[in-house]
Amino acid sequence: MKSIFDNTKFGRFNLKSRIIRSGLWESENESQKNLTPEIFERYEKLAENNVGIIVTELISMYSHDRFSDYSHYINYPYFIKEFRKVTDITHEFDTPIFAQIGFINCNVNGKQMMEVNDLEIEDIRKIQTDYVVAAKKVAFAGFDGIQLNVGNNYYLSRVMNPFENQRDDQYGGNTFNRVRMVIEIIQLIKQTTDLHIHCKVNLYQDIDDSLEICKILSENGADSLQITKFLSPQYFRKGQSNENMLVDFADNVSKEVLIPVVLGGGWSDMDTIQELINTTDIEYLSMYRPFVKSQSFLTEWRKNKHGSSKCKTCNNCYWKKSSVCIIDSED
Repeated sequence: MKSIFDNTKFGRFNLKSRIIRSGLWESENESQKNLTPEIFERYEKLAENNVGIIVTELISMYSHDRFSDYSHYINYPYFIKEFRKVTDITHEFDTPIFAQIGFINCNVNGKQMMEVNDLEIEDIRKIQTDYVVAAKKVAFAGFDGIQLNVGNNYYLSRVMNPFENQRDDQYGGNTFNRVRMVIEIIQLIKQTTDLHIHCKVNLYQDIDDSLEICKILSENGADSLQITKFLSPQYFRKGQSNENMLVDFADNVSKEVLIPVVLGGGWSDMDTIQELINTTDIEYLSMYRPFVKSQSFLTEWRKNKHGSSKCKTCNNCYWKKSSVCIIDSED
């Protein structure tokens, strides 16, 4: 029988559990975007408490993006120096750490708020170059992998969306063409770094097309996938009829690809997760909000052989200036 706390192989990494800590953003930065002691302490607690892989909070590609005020920024002058401290901390506990990279608004080459269909080839090349530069900084900072956030409502998710991408060139039309821009980014990163490439990808309205996107990514350089959905924190709340909406899709993806697949979506109960990994082909699950509530709950689960997060999925840690839980522990 599979357990959450099995020792498993995720690409080249040996994991202590099947739980992947996902991230949104952190804003506990000092005035010049320096990481605060609270952030270093947070990552230390995560690393020492049985998480399989840590995925950082969003690291924004561009300084004037929608979430840039709430997040770290890849071109912050001390990015490599400060995040090297973070990766050194997690590696002390043999916990792999991936850097989450993404952007919402496309403002490149002096153009503002460009839609997918308005991108010229020079704009695509600029974005791809920026991703390579970001990946090199991530590698220099000691990260084990990079999460390309091409899901949720991030810009590259819209490039792959068949309802938004109406281009008639090599970057539009059939599924492969819509994924081409991301494939080229993956291939460029692999040519210049040895980072594990973890793609966070949507279940779109067209399920068959979504499955094809996952297969194309897996066959063209992605080392692992995380399945999510547009505006996922609002969708995945306790007691909602759609709280398990990704299970069937992630199960199908797991059957179709040869790389690790991570299921996202509001999981917070050990018994439910145990049943899921033993009744489907899903091997890994991601969690975010329970880790905001407590960085050590997995250790408690392991000790007690059962447990449920005290997170109420109220989303008060979402769309706020600080990604912290405001609900008292005793509630």
